[in-house]
Amino acid sequence: MALSVLDIYKVLPQNNCGDCGYKSCLAFATAVIKEGEDLEKCHHLSAQARKLAPTIKNQQEAGVGRRRESVAIAAEALHDKVAPLDFAALAPGLGATYGADHGRPHLIINYFGQPLQVFKDQVRYPPGVTEDPWDAILLYNYIASQGHQPPTGEWIAFNALPNSVSKVKTLNRLEQKLADWASGKIEELRQRARALGAQPASQTAAADLALVFWPLPRVPILLMFYEADAAEGFGAQAQMLFDTQIGSYLDLESSLFLVEKLIERLIQ
Repeated sequence: MALSVLDIYKVLPQNNCGDCGYKSCLAFATAVIKEGEDLEKCHHLSAQARKLAPTIKNQQEAGVGRRRESVAIAAEALHDKVAPLDFAALAPGLGATYGADHGRPHLIINYFGQPLQVFKDQVRYPPGVTEDPWDAILLYNYIASQGHQPPTGEWIAFNALPNSVSKVKTLNRLEQKLADWASGKIEELRQRARALGAQPASQTAAADLALVFWPLPRVPILLMFYEADAAEGFGAQAQMLFDTQIGSYLDLESSLFLVEKLIERLIQ
């Protein structure tokens, strides 16, 4: 029998601390079941809740109980937004390739190294690549930005972006997740990053590892990883930095989603 929102709520702390980014534990439980939210966003999970994690993950992957209409509604709204756009004119600024299939215009956009064919109402994946409906939301937001300013090569922290204060906790959680996984495994992190096309950063500062990823053609992300230092009492740390032009291509939510997808590819 599938787990319900109430099942999840019962094993949460029920203190409405807001650390997960939701106003209440009930809202968070609803997001876990209906939207596929990550249970690990709750930093205060009980042992009982952690035992449910595999079941929840399998349920989410199967789409059981998930409110898919939220994805569909968002996608439809973005379809309407990109419908009047001239894909041929936008392609150079987005770092994409323009094409047409039986009169249907599309853009070929490299997404984490995979060339996706993005039509105005559909995203086509290469054979063997797993589809994710949330990818479409990100890609259509990228196209709808109509961005054309090339990256500057100058890096800023997420909290330097306008109106980012309320979302910094989410990024910090994602960074900590990567740091915890990579602690003591810096060479494995390096190898996995290379497999994703990452290149060493020209400015490494004091980081033990500094790599630049290009998950989208005009959206580089700089990973700064600092290995744990037991002598100094510091745990491993990871920090994601963004090109100063990121706001020309993605909104805050899409930027966080991109980081989440990058980390998933690194640690899974």
